[in-house]
Amino acid sequence: MSTDARPVRTGIYWKPSLWALARSAYVADLDHDPGSPDAFVAWLGRVLEQHAARTPAQRVAIAEDPQLQNVTGAGVNRSHPLEVRTIELIEEAVIADRGELGRVVSRSAFAAEAVVAAAQAARERIGRPLPPPPARLSNRPPRRPTRPVS
Repeated sequence: MSTDARPVRTGIYWKPSLWALARSAYVADLDHDPGSPDAFVAWLGRVLEQHAARTPAQRVAIAEDPQLQNVTGAGVNRSHPLEVRTIELIEEAVIADRGELGRVVSRSAFAAEAVVAAAQAARERIGRPLPPPPARLSNRPPRRPTRPVS
């Protein structure tokens, strides 16, 4: 595994509903997950690494989620600066899925599955539906304070 920490621009093809879901889960995590990164790309890297850490059986179970089965409409390719280590973990997971299950998954499909799993975890943390996605993500949005502001 590489020790190179430089980010690499990585294209992910996003269907509109999954792009909205990613933004909603990220915003929910800002206020309800104290360990959540405060930048979207760092949040995305974290959920990709969490998904890579799952077993092939766990990943295939997530792939059967209806949110992934009923995705329609044209999407858009977005470039995200991901750490080399994150990309390597994704590739290892994709190879493991192919080797163990005969399942071939693109990087974009892998990201979609990771987002669906992260959104489910965010919904469980907040105990209600996710907030609507913001029209635009700010670079460093304010977070809910972890202690009362005096």
